[in-house]
Amino acid sequence: MSQKKQTMKEEEALEGALSPIVNRLIDRNFENSGDKIATQIAPLIGGAIREQIKSQKDDIVDALYPVMGNMISKFVTKSLEEILNKINDQIQNGLSITTLKRKIKAKIKGVSETELLLEESSEARIKAVLLIHKESGALLCKVEDENATLNDTDMLASMMTAIRSFVNEWVESSNKFQELGEIEYGGNKIIIEASGYSYLAVIVEGAAYTKTYEKIRTALEKIVLAHGTSIQDFQGNFETLDKESIEQELKSLLLETKPEEAEEKKKKSPLLFLLPLLLLFYIAYIFYENSVDTDLKESIYSRIETTPQLLPFKFAVNVNDKIATIKGRVPFEYHKKLLQKELQGISGLKAIHNKVAVIPTLTDPLQVSANIAYLLKGINLNKNNNVTYNFDYNTLTLHGTLANKQTKEKLLHALKEIQGIQTIKDNTTIKKPNIDTHLYFQRAATSLDTATKEALSKVIKSIKESQITAPLKLTAYSDMVGSKAINRELAKKRVQSIQSFLEENGVTNSIESQIFDTPPPHVDATKDPKEARRITLTLKKSKSDV
Repeated sequence: MSQKKQTMKEEEALEGALSPIVNRLIDRNFENSGDKIATQIAPLIGGAIREQIKSQKDDIVDALYPVMGNMISKFVTKSLEEILNKINDQIQNGLSITTLKRKIKAKIKGVSETELLLEESSEARIKAVLLIHKESGALLCKVEDENATLNDTDMLASMMTAIRSFVNEWVESSNKFQELGEIEYGGNKIIIEASGYSYLAVIVEGAAYTKTYEKIRTALEKIVLAHGTSIQDFQGNFETLDKESIEQELKSLLLETKPEEAEEKKKKSPLLFLLPLLLLFYIAYIFYENSVDTDLKESIYSRIETTPQLLPFKFAVNVNDKIATIKGRVPFEYHKKLLQKELQGISGLKAIHNKVAVIPTLTDPLQVSANIAYLLKGINLNKNNNVTYNFDYNTLTLHGTLANKQTKEKLLHALKEIQGIQTIKDNTTIKKPNIDTHLYFQRAATSLDTATKEALSKVIKSIKESQITAPLKLTAYSDMVGSKAINRELAKKRVQSIQSFLEENGVTNSIESQIFDTPPPHVDATKDPKEARRITLTLKKSKSDV
């Protein structure tokens, strides 16, 4: 026992003596050969960390959280910002074709529009597709995106086969048969879709959704259907495979998921053609409906015009969506029921809203029209009167001519006495009698002969019957026999003789005269001196007779 204690004391003494020396050597060696020491220790660090995680996992988490937690938080925040920016860009597009299409798609699928926006914002991009033979692990065919950088695809195929076999064997040991579905690494994943003798390994960047898996399954189904036999019999000879056809099918996965292709599809959305077409159909439908309503309205007016009992009344017709609304006034319930009965015979009308008012005090338009016709018939007995009328219930419109102003005043006064006329529109004019007369005198004579007096008497009678007050005009001409002074004096005396005769016989119209030293136009005094000496009596237009 004493020997053992002696030995321990010697070891402690030796350790105390050597420790300062060894520590100095270690420090000096670390300073001079730091890289070499790091290389020697590096293989031990991984194992040490694994052992530490097994025994003291919480300590490791607490130690790394200040660094890793902050880094993960920044990564998540950045990713969310990118997704939100994409969503905001799509929302800010407003009411676009894409927005409408997304809303409709969300309704059909029964999901929110936000989910679709998230799906669109994080759409997967297929970087490469590998068709691998199950039994041998041989790479039968591959296609890559133009931006993909796969160096050794054959090695990747072999590794995928080994991993898949290992996993499947491990799963089978638990009495459950399941295929390896996907392998995640970094921000990418490898989706594995297997068939009987081959499987597809699809390298995808981003989040893969149901439609991505559907595309992959569809592509594999087409390949199996078209090339299943040659893949089953594959023994290492690639010439037995139609690689060109298989590559074409695999490329369809890349083409359908390219962002520029998706954008092109958005540009050529069927809504671009559907919406204008729907708008065109809608406009055509509106025009058609308006055309139908217009035709029905014309049919109603036509039916009213062909019904004598309804013709005197004024109706307002409106047709909207094949429903007719009739407004107006009639004196008896009989007229309203007759209108309803007549309109029911028009095909195409959905309904008739008969809003015609029955006013018992209303005068019968037929009687009013008869009274007007009777009065005008008496007026038109005078050959100088010719008056016609148009009676649109309550409103009378007159057309034609009357002999004089007094007759016009009497007519209007008589029409106002007829009950049932509220408004009279007078478009009549006063008809001027034709009193143009040529009066002749003998050579050097100034007195009126019998023929001249008879001619003037007819003019006087016409003026009095017409009761016109327009001025009269006398125009005297000369036969140019003798001096101009003598001819002018003769013309003045002849005009005075005519004016005196008119005044003596009750003509109060003012008389204007005009004397010429020459014959009338186109008259030769040497051949027809009587015509050269004539005096013309005419009626001058007066504003008071209008």
